[in-house]
Amino acid sequence: METNNILRLFDDFIVAPGFNRSDISKWFNTNKHKGINRGVYAILNYKLEILYIGSSIDLQKRLPHHLYQGKLNGYFQEVLLIGIKYVEGDVTVLERKYIRELKPKLNKYRYDY
Repeated sequence: METNNILRLFDDFIVAPGFNRSDISKWFNTNKHKGINRGVYAILNYKLEILYIGSSIDLQKRLPHHLYQGKLNGYFQEVLLIGIKYVEGDVTVLERKYIRELKPKLNKYRYDY
C-alpha cells in the first residue's frame, strides 16, 4: 500500500523519534480534550513503513509499555511516528484487519485467516 494511503488510515499521529516516552506523554497531555483513548495504533519508521500494529482500550497507558517489552527491541531508533485510529467498539477487529492488510514487520501473528 502506498504511503499516502497508509497515512489516511489514521486519525492522529504522535511524532516520537526514537519512541521517546516524554514525546508520547506530552502528546496525550496536550490532546486530552479529544476524549477518546481507545483504538488501533501503528508504529512507523523514518521511511513511513509500519513496524508494528497494536490496539488498546487505553492507548495512553499501553503505548509506553513497548519500552519494557521485547516487541520493539532493536528498532526504537527507527521509530518516527505513531499513528492512531480511534475506535469506539471492539478494537481487535480493526487491529486484525490492519495486520492482515498492512503486514507490519514486527507483528508475530499475522491473522492470515
